[in-house]
Amino acid sequence: MEIRKKKYRGTDPFKRMMNNQKNIEKLYKIYYLINIWVWLAMVIGSIIFIIWAIKYLNLI
Repeated sequence: MEIRKKKYRGTDPFKRMMNNQKNIEKLYKIYYLINIWVWLAMVIGSIIFIIWAIKYLNLI
């Protein structure tokens, strides 16, 4: 059983897009991919910083 919700009738384009179930799935897929890329960039950046710190600051 699917939960019914009221259709949005305003002028906000994002809320209007959320009326359609397929658009919701596309937006969540885009959000998921962006989330993966952000975490990947953070991990790679931290690894590069650690290598730089060890190499140039002579920590070890």
